[in-house]
Amino acid sequence: MQKFELYHPIYTDHFVLDWLTTSKLRDVYMLRNNAEVAAASGRDLDDTLEETTDYVNNMMRLVMNNQSLMWSVSDKESHQFLGTFCIWNFNDDKTSAEVGFEILPDQQNHGIMHEVLIRMISFAFDELGLTDVRGLTLPNNEVSQHLLKKAGFQLEADSPNPDYLSFHIQRD
Repeated sequence: MQKFELYHPIYTDHFVLDWLTTSKLRDVYMLRNNAEVAAASGRDLDDTLEETTDYVNNMMRLVMNNQSLMWSVSDKESHQFLGTFCIWNFNDDKTSAEVGFEILPDQQNHGIMHEVLIRMISFAFDELGLTDVRGLTLPNNEVSQHLLKKAGFQLEADSPNPDYLSFHIQRD
């Protein structure tokens, strides 16, 4: 596995995944400050631009230390910021990891994250050499559950985190 900092940009047919630092901080803040998105992800809201700055800096530090991968998702044509995607929580031998994603509410239900997720599953298996990818959702986040199932993830009987449902997909 190469240094994580080399894995950018990544393209789909319609979208570009690049480091968070390539997006305007104000755009990332709009996502991180959205109560609906925060509730769906089970995370705290960023109340200030400073909190978002700290978040971006921390995520990029994790990338540079080969602990996590985090990208902003933007439209390939307009370059409009749409959301984020990450691969993180790697196991010790880096054969398994978790995906996480957030998208601005006005961009949801347009197939954006489905296209991104399909591409990133392929990336996780083919480029990173993972054999298992997981996605955790809150029990009431039916939209993310549907997205994961549509991409081929299966619900697991036991979740590593009792507050979340765990889905996984394995390399064929």
